[in-house]
Amino acid sequence: MLDNADPEVLDLFKEFDALLQGHFKLTSGKHSEWYFEKIRLIENPAALEKLVDLLAAKIRADGRDFDYVVSPAYGAIAIGFLAALKLGKKFAFTQRVEEKMSFRAGFSEIDGARAVIVEDILTTGGSIAEVVECLKRHNVKLAGIYVLVDRTDGEVRIESQPVGSLMALKVQAFEPESCPLCQSGKTLTKPGASDKKA
Repeated sequence: MLDNADPEVLDLFKEFDALLQGHFKLTSGKHSEWYFEKIRLIENPAALEKLVDLLAAKIRADGRDFDYVVSPAYGAIAIGFLAALKLGKKFAFTQRVEEKMSFRAGFSEIDGARAVIVEDILTTGGSIAEVVECLKRHNVKLAGIYVLVDRTDGEVRIESQPVGSLMALKVQAFEPESCPLCQSGKTLTKPGASDKKA
């Protein structure tokens, strides 16, 4: 399952207890063997900086031409801001206003610019797709999409392009009634959840 993971990236997640293995109840209600506790990275800036250094190097190596790094609120703001700093680019973030992803007032120069999206964890791609729609409304050209962790192992493509990641792995999620972890008697844990529905 972790075959595609860079050992350095994997070690950082494990060192700060940000990659947990066990039996977890996800926000969607499904069960999973793996859970990414991204808050552990955000509360340890030195660890987050090491990961963002690797992500910035990946973006730089891809040779993308862009003006802004854009991230969705809230968890990815720290990641995107740090990436923009490392790359010498401007930074902007989006947030849901009346259930619609929008730029906070004040990011006036982004209209017509080029941007890469930086997100923390890719699960379904829903949040990233919302950011893409926000960019379109501001005539911002999408130059690339990057995440720390891709839980779909590259299966999700947005705007017909692949998502760059530091760690890609296929994370299975089970309905409670057919969960093999439940059947094996493993204790179920419900970790912290965001306001997302899935």
